[in-house]
Amino acid sequence: MKELRCAIYARFSSDRQNPTSISDQIRKCRDYATRHGWLVLDDHIYSDEAIVATTMAREGLQRLLETASASERAFDCILIDDTSRLTRKLADALNLYEKLTFAGVRLVAVSQGVDSDSAQAELLIGVHGLIDAVYWRELAEKTHRGMQGLALRGFHTEAGASAIHPPGPRTAVSGSK
Repeated sequence: MKELRCAIYARFSSDRQNPTSISDQIRKCRDYATRHGWLVLDDHIYSDEAIVATTMAREGLQRLLETASASERAFDCILIDDTSRLTRKLADALNLYEKLTFAGVRLVAVSQGVDSDSAQAELLIGVHGLIDAVYWRELAEKTHRGMQGLALRGFHTEAGASAIHPPGPRTAVSGSK
């Protein structure tokens, strides 16, 4: 059997997250490849920084997909840390799975043990895609609730503002009574 040539895709969603997240994800994927005797192609490590996974308009992801769909495939497999790094939308998860399968490119989410070569791959991609989508919506609601709570207590809520000191006199917040 020929050695599997692997690309890696890594992503983090917010400028408030640790940029080393990308290197940590890449390290986990490299370790997985090494354990399986696969080759990671350094020229095919793609990433997106501070971009949410609810949009497909990500430069690194688009370059990865273009390369994966080329007639002369540069790699056989894409390694990701987990499915949420690729997308947090169920429809996009299933579409990407279908597109990569059609192109003959294997997809492996190393932390979850999801491998598109598995007979259960489509089911697992769907289940994890659904979990990722629900998590994203719940996180957005909790973030909004927290920001609203800060505003109601008179704290600044704009990006980068400190919530240590309230701003002068309290003003009405949209939606509050």
